[in-house]
Amino acid sequence: MKKVICIGSATKDIFITLNETKITENKKSLTEKKLMSFEFGAKIYAENLIEEVGGSAVNVAAGLNLGEVRSFVFARTSKSEVGKWVEKRIGKLKVKKNYMQRRGSEPSEVSAIISDKANLDHVIMRTGDSVEWFDLEKALNKFREKVDWIYVGSQKKNSLDKMKKIVEFAENKKAKIVFIPSSYQIENDLEVLSAHFEKIEIIFVNRDEALEILQNLEIEFKDEPSNLLQEIKKLGFEKVVITDGAKGAYVCHSEGSFHLGINKTKKIETVGAGDAFASGFLSAYIDSADIKKSLAWGIANSGAVLTKIGSTKGLLNKKEMKNQETDLIKKIKPIK
Repeated sequence: MKKVICIGSATKDIFITLNETKITENKKSLTEKKLMSFEFGAKIYAENLIEEVGGSAVNVAAGLNLGEVRSFVFARTSKSEVGKWVEKRIGKLKVKKNYMQRRGSEPSEVSAIISDKANLDHVIMRTGDSVEWFDLEKALNKFREKVDWIYVGSQKKNSLDKMKKIVEFAENKKAKIVFIPSSYQIENDLEVLSAHFEKIEIIFVNRDEALEILQNLEIEFKDEPSNLLQEIKKLGFEKVVITDGAKGAYVCHSEGSFHLGINKTKKIETVGAGDAFASGFLSAYIDSADIKKSLAWGIANSGAVLTKIGSTKGLLNKKEMKNQETDLIKKIKPIK
């Protein structure tokens, strides 16, 4: 069985579902097109409040595990009740957590997710940490097993030093790197990180992140999928994947560019859809190195997560993704 290290966040997610919020169109920004707002001082009653485990490392590891890829979570919790809760929930997902750390004075990471039921979207408010206080060098030195891939997500202030260590470790282990840049990295670290782009096998970004990357690097582009894919690939990445919400996902590699729309499912909550797509895509790619199959598994997995509250609740296993593979591949369209 192939093995993947998942470096990123591990959180306690608190979902607060509202029947409807005030949504405002924002024509002044290309990346902040809609704003959620509330009456100042108002008392708002929620439809429900649900607690689930989440975070990029946990979500992707859980999805890979179901895709029959052994995954290891590299994240940090505090020595607190919340930290114990997060670790216990991760244990129930049956992913390897023996490289997790309890260290530092910062509280465990908690996300409050305000969901708009009518518009099927959300705003996430975060506190605490599961990434910055994680001692990556110590964890990598402790890791003596064979590893095939390294997933990197949710990095923050010390990400430059960590990326350098990840690249060196990957080269020594002959492992491939999957990168999902954080908003912090896109805003602050892109120019320095670009030195490592040619070492990265796959980058996953959503459409807004793709726009922000090109804007921050002052690269001219057109706001259309084919151009965004090509311009980001020119930065050095082997394969570029862009997810675009209800419009599906796009992929670009040496053999061309492709698009696949979303599955028609009953959507309840969109949190975790991007991570589910990444774990489904990567599960298939590790299994076969087939881009179209990977795109199909990613769409199948992300569509299933939309039907549940909680970013690990709707994840599909390998058999379930494979059952949708043939029909979805038929729907894949080339992009010119």
